[in-house]
Amino acid sequence: MELFSEITAYHWIALGLILLTAEILGTAGFLLGAGVAALGMGAVLAMVPDMALGWQIVLYAISSIVATIVYFRLFRDAQRKDQAPMLNRRSRRLIGHQFMLEEDVALGVAKVQIGDTLWKVRTDQPLSKGTLVEVVDAKRMSLVIAPK
Repeated sequence: MELFSEITAYHWIALGLILLTAEILGTAGFLLGAGVAALGMGAVLAMVPDMALGWQIVLYAISSIVATIVYFRLFRDAQRKDQAPMLNRRSRRLIGHQFMLEEDVALGVAKVQIGDTLWKVRTDQPLSKGTLVEVVDAKRMSLVIAPK
C-alpha cells in the first residue's frame, strides 16, 4: 500500500496519457473524459503537491464524470450529423431540378429521361413538349413536376 502513498503529478499525467492512447485505439469517447480528467488532476497536483490521496480520487472522479458528460452533450451530437444526407435518395436530390420536356406528358403519370435515368413523373395538368418544368416533390421513385 506504500506504493499509493506517494502519487505525484507525473502519475496522473501518465494515467491520462495511457487513457487517451487507449481512446485513440477506438473506445468511441468513453475514455476521453477520464483521460482529460487525469491530465487535469496532474495539473492540479503540480500546483498543490501536498493534496491528500482521498481528495485526489474524489476530485478525479467528479472531473471525470463532468468531462464525459460535457463530451457527450456538446461534441458527440456534432459527430452524428449525416455528412451526405441525400446519398441514397436519388429522387429527393432532384427536387428543384429544372428540365425541358422532350415529349408531351398527359394528365397523370408519364416517363421522362433525366440525365441517364428514366423517371416516372406525376403531374396534375397536361404538359406539352418543350415546357420548362421543375421537380417539386418526390414520392418513392416518382417525381412530381410542375411547369416553371
